[in-house]
Amino acid sequence: MKCKKCNVRIATYLDECPLCHEKLDYTKSEENPYNSRIENFSKRVNTIYFTKLIYKLLIFSSLVVMFINLLVNKKISWSLYVLFSSIYISSFYSFVILKNKMRAFLINMLCLELLLFMISYLSHSTGWFLYLVGPIILFVTMFVYLNVYLTNKNNILRNFYYLMTYITSCLILLNGLIKLYKTGIFTITWAIYSTVVLSVFAITCLILSFNKKIENEVEKRFFI
Repeated sequence: MKCKKCNVRIATYLDECPLCHEKLDYTKSEENPYNSRIENFSKRVNTIYFTKLIYKLLIFSSLVVMFINLLVNKKISWSLYVLFSSIYISSFYSFVILKNKMRAFLINMLCLELLLFMISYLSHSTGWFLYLVGPIILFVTMFVYLNVYLTNKNNILRNFYYLMTYITSCLILLNGLIKLYKTGIFTITWAIYSTVVLSVFAITCLILSFNKKIENEVEKRFFI
């Protein structure tokens, strides 16, 4: 490029003329038809490598904390909270590493179950996890997998029937587990009312699913 004031040829990486100190304008010059004088080359981050690196750092730092805990208290105690929290956080990186997102979701849920179990175990109160939190996480995980499985099925009304049946079963089990946790006896109370409503809806969907005309109409409503 040439300076407009003194006509000296100048390298393109300079901001001003070294002779007359004239500010240079590189936009749309004859030698540089581009709108900017510097081309930005963005390097793509290797997300898998970065993810594995973060994962290793989390685990390594947890092991260091456990070692400190062992030196100070002569036993491993509170550092287990750090370890299993790091494992749970690391499980989110499985969504980046694994191509199968459902497998990554399963790993994430299992790590969550493990973390909550260790919290309940270390706090000497496993009841709330075994009877409440643990089953709820399991029910939600299976519900997601059931939804994914049913997306490959074309019969929408029958899919509703399967989902309502599953939810009804989960409510009955959850009601019984809550009563077992509180009273020590597996009994069904409030779940009966929700079961009746959901069962009527589920059976209605099942009956209507055999009518091809109604099924086609419902499919149009959902996918248009």
